[in-house]
Formats: sequence, structure tokens, C-alpha cells
Amino acid sequence: MFTPLAGKRVVDLTHVLAGPYVTHILRQLGADVIKIERPGTGDVMRAGRPGQSPPGFGLQFVGLNAGKRSVALDLKDSRGQDILRRLIATADILVENLRPGELRRLKLDYESAAALNPMLVYCSVSGWGQSGAFAGRAGYDQAIQAATGVMMMQGEPGEPPMKVGFPAIDIATGMNGACAVLSALLERERTGKGCRVDVAMADSALMLMIGPASTWSVGRIAAERFGNRSLASSPTSGVFPTADGWLSVAANTPEQGHRALEIIGRPALKDDPRFAPAGSKGGFFIVADLDGARAQFAAGLREGTAAHWEAAFNAAGIASAKVRTIEEYLDGAYRQTPGIQHRMDQPGYPQPVETLGAGFRVDGAAAGVAAPAPALGADSQAVLRDLGLSPDDIAELARDKVVQLSR
Repeated sequence: MFTPLAGKRVVDLTHVLAGPYVTHILRQLGADVIKIERPGTGDVMRAGRPGQSPPGFGLQFVGLNAGKRSVALDLKDSRGQDILRRLIATADILVENLRPGELRRLKLDYESAAALNPMLVYCSVSGWGQSGAFAGRAGYDQAIQAATGVMMMQGEPGEPPMKVGFPAIDIATGMNGACAVLSALLERERTGKGCRVDVAMADSALMLMIGPASTWSVGRIAAERFGNRSLASSPTSGVFPTADGWLSVAANTPEQGHRALEIIGRPALKDDPRFAPAGSKGGFFIVADLDGARAQFAAGLREGTAAHWEAAFNAAGIASAKVRTIEEYLDGAYRQTPGIQHRMDQPGYPQPVETLGAGFRVDGAAAGVAAPAPALGADSQAVLRDLGLSPDDIAELARDKVVQLSR
């Protein structure tokens, strides 16, 4: 099993999605992630949608928190704060995604934490970063997409802005944050000191758009909105209707484009004036009449099914895929390749469930830890005992509702 972070402890002060995805990756790489949650309710993702999951184990919560340990701790109580400080002193990493300034009021900010543990890697995840004009604003995926230009790049030209259909910025921020933490751990080996890591959703959005961002910042050329058309401006590349569904084709170069015309049974189109070469764009298939040529290619695709064309194009070395739902992919093509999911028994669920691991494979095996998501407060007693608290101390804290023990 690939667990390079085995022996590393993470104090997880995150909730919802972007922050928990940072700690999800760290856990899947072997770290001991101790998730600090509010007694009574815990992470809001625990609730899930009514009727879809057992109480306290929302579907997405299970996927994001598999293998973590839960300590339910009231941080409004000074005793809860003291427990957290003791835990920080034992940790390698702290990850938080509270609004900037909130932990400073509790004297749990970076400076305070570093005084307790100079080796600590302290990662703050926020919408806009820890400084700057927008630092105090709430950061949600949809708002970040709107502010940074992501929405204006989705959809067809002339149509209203369209957000990405899943929280792409949250997930990109989680990946960015995990990468930053791993880099900080390597730097700690060199210097012997921890550091502050500042991960902003807005910055992560820009990193996702490094191509169009560079087009503007380097060349002062505005980004284009392509919709389902190819970024290569090729008439044989994009998303097209077929006899029974939609198909993505990436025939970007002149050679690939001519081969695609042969596959659909219309090789003579390469001599059609609409397909005549027009200029150059890095070796892409640029033609005299993009709209006219694209319409001719699309007409040929309507004569066959998406599955037929997918097989034909891929057999010829042209990347192509039938447009599927995530459910179709997970239950179909995904089963035919080495997967990145882990199967496990999850308390509250009547049968085993599958969750995503770290997102890559090592020596042919999926990286990750197959362990269930915790019940709220499931590990409170064990963690407090490890910190040196006596059974009487723990019982008193539970009686005063400073901590919640698992039911």
C-alpha cells in the first residue's frame, strides 16, 4: 500500500468541500487526519439530502471523509480551545477553511499555533486568500466562478454565462492545497521549520485557466468563448450530434481531419472549397469556412450511432468519446479499466460502498486507504485519552458538552 504520509498527524478544521478535499488527499496518502467538528451537528455535509443517506452519513460526506477520525469539540469553550492547542502541539499539519480572522479571535491563528509547534505546516484555505481587498468575503464555488471569468468561458457564444456543472473550483482548490502541503513538508525536511500556506479558491480558478489567463496576461489577447467547438478551431473537432446521442471528436491536425472524413465515408470533402487550408494555428486543421465545413462533417456523423463512431475513430488513433453521464461511465467503461475507487463497509449503509482514493495509481494499484467515514465524535474519547486526559476529565467534558462522545 502506498502511504508516504504514514506517521504524520493532521488537525482538520475544515468543513463542506474545498478544505475537506485537501485533508481527503492527505488521508488517502496515509496521514492520520483528526477532523474537529461541532458537537451536535458536525460538518454540514453530514446531513445530506433527505431520504438519500443514513442520518449523519451524507453521500458526499462519506466520499470526502473516508478514513478520517472525528473529534466533536466545542471551540467556543476555553477548555475546548485548550484541547485543540494540545492537539496542535502533537501535529505535523493543520488545515483550516474558516473565514480569515476567525481563528485569530480564538488565539488559534498561525502565529499562535507556530509558537506551540514551530514544525507545524499551517494551511489556510479561503475564497480570496488571507490578505487583499476581498479577503473578508465569503468564498463559494459559484461566486468564484463568476468573479474570475470561469462562467464567461462556459456555454455558447452570445448565450448567458454558465457555471461548470460541478464544484470544479472547490476540487481544484483541494488539489492545489494538498500539493502545497506536500511541498511544505519537503521544505520542512530541509529547513527544520514549519510554515504558513495560503490557498485561495480564486487563485486555484486561475490555475485551471492558465491557458486563457496567459493569453491575456502575456499577450493582452482576450479569451474566446468556444462552447462545444474545438479550441483548435478545427471543423472535425468538437461535440456533435449523432443518430442516437452526442459524440466528442478531437481530430485537430490536417492529417487527423482528413482521416476523420474518410471514416465518415466522405473523403472527397477534403477537396471541398470549405475545407481548403486557411492560415496556420500551430499545425491545427484551419479551413476557409469553419462553419460550413463543420456542418458537412456533422451531417456525416448523424448517419451513425455515437457508439459506432467512438469505436471507429479510436481504432484509427483519433481521440473520441460518446458523451456519457457520470453514472454511465462509473457503471460501464470505468469497470473495464483499473479503477481508483476503494470498496469498504460503511457504518449506516446496508451494503459495501465505493469511494475515490487519491486519484492515481502506484505500481498498478490505486493509491488510497479503504476505511469508512467516522460517526460524529467517534474518536473523541481515544484522541483525548492519547493527549493524557483521564477518564474523569473526559467524562466531565462530555457532561458539560465541551466534547461529544460517539453514541
